[in-house]
Amino acid sequence: MNRYIALLKWIIDGTSMGYTSLVFFCCVLFFLCVLFLLRSRKAKILWVLTANLVFYVWSVGIAALVIVLGTAIVVYLSTRKMGSIYHVFEEETKEMAPKERTTALISYKKQAKRYLLLAMLLIVAIWVYVKVGKLLKFDSVDTFFAWMQGKGIIVPLGISYYSLSAIGYMLDVFWRKTKPERNFLNLFSCMTYFPHIVQGPISKYSKLMKQMEAIPAFDYNRVCFGLQLMLWGYIKKLVIADRLVVFTGKVFSSPADFAGIEILLAVLLCTFQLYADFSGCMDIVGGISQAIGIDLAVNFRQPFFSKSAAEFWRRWHMTLGDWTREYIYLPIATNPHFMRWVWKLNQKGKKWLSSFIKSLVPLFTVWIFTGLWHGTGAGYMLWGLYWCVLMTLSTELKPWFEWIITSLKIDTDQYGYQVWKMIRTVLCFAVGRTFTVTGSLSQGFLLWKQMFSQLRLWVLFDGSLYNYGLDRKDFCVFLLGIIIMMMVDACHEKGGKIRQSLSERPLVLRWVVYYAAMFTIVILGMYGPGYDAASFVYGAF
Repeated sequence: MNRYIALLKWIIDGTSMGYTSLVFFCCVLFFLCVLFLLRSRKAKILWVLTANLVFYVWSVGIAALVIVLGTAIVVYLSTRKMGSIYHVFEEETKEMAPKERTTALISYKKQAKRYLLLAMLLIVAIWVYVKVGKLLKFDSVDTFFAWMQGKGIIVPLGISYYSLSAIGYMLDVFWRKTKPERNFLNLFSCMTYFPHIVQGPISKYSKLMKQMEAIPAFDYNRVCFGLQLMLWGYIKKLVIADRLVVFTGKVFSSPADFAGIEILLAVLLCTFQLYADFSGCMDIVGGISQAIGIDLAVNFRQPFFSKSAAEFWRRWHMTLGDWTREYIYLPIATNPHFMRWVWKLNQKGKKWLSSFIKSLVPLFTVWIFTGLWHGTGAGYMLWGLYWCVLMTLSTELKPWFEWIITSLKIDTDQYGYQVWKMIRTVLCFAVGRTFTVTGSLSQGFLLWKQMFSQLRLWVLFDGSLYNYGLDRKDFCVFLLGIIIMMMVDACHEKGGKIRQSLSERPLVLRWVVYYAAMFTIVILGMYGPGYDAASFVYGAF
């Protein structure tokens, strides 16, 4: 009975516009119904923009929207100016020889670079201001009046995501990889696109704008597939992730009260909590976009089946990895000054050092940036350094590892060895989480100290684990949820297409599955008083 009372309160009080609120889900259904009634391309874009503005203002207020609007204006004007400079270049040099055009391009790029740097400076300044404000634990306010009174800072929703996308778009225009958008409303619609602004993925605006301008008509299979993906995302979030956070949150908020197996269990469960939370959100926003007719960039590809650290980060938060590789790693690695310095070291006979520096410097920069992107403070820098060292060692020590494997005559093709590599990668990910999950580096060190202070194995058998917010049934639910989640990933890893397979089954069976999924959320979901289901882990970035 308490479960249904909580559900009723959630419906009555569900005025939040978070992705997991009932209001949001109903608004999405209304949005889709109206969208499919529209016929003209312009009307569809304006309807998407209207939904974006309603979602944004409802979530964080008008003041934050004004900041995003200002950012969009800066991006639009700077890219248009760069585009006009390159247009003049094309007109004035079309009669020149190739070598002369290349020489002339340098001068025009210098002009365009001024507008690029100025725009990037403004965007990064706002971003850093918000990051520092969070580090100093300033309160968040939703009006400029409160901000001017010094009561806190205005935190635009999804600032870390739209800032990276905007910077990437401007760099693409500067590098002449894409043409600047001439219609401001198209650009602003992409920047504020409500399914992806909170937690990504980090989209390329040039690709998103093309899809926005060609939103297709209603298609039953596409909409059905999208809603199925949303349901699966809600199960991951509400049934698994929000259940796990009850236990892990208690442990990480006061590690001094726990030790041994309790902390070890919390660290391991935290990895699945983060995965269910983040990938669940990606399924929700991906499902909405698929129903609309927009294919967002894939952000996950079964990361827990990775066999190395490098492979893991090619599968986890893929759009962030693609962004850092394209806009940080490659520009540094191919920088003429850097390449000349590495070449000089090589000429002096320091081949190993030059090779090491050539791979380390861009990788180090990427991971320090990635750490600070995730959050401010020493813990996040140490987390970035941890992954940098891990990936560097795995590359540099690879010949030694191969020699050891050969010497021990280990069959690397055996299924058991492949499973071990997957487990090893997940454990590396779990270790990295301990640097940031407690909120401070000192608490992170305390976590490790308490983990090895005593074992406390008896808590696995005397029922003590059920005193921290979750009873025996809750433990069974999330363990079963994790198993099913991994089985689904295993099916996808083998190339299976579950939604496609389901669509080929009889109508009755399909609706049995749909109702089972909906009732799983209603009966087993963690919602109501005491739960902040709208708060995704990555949504605070």
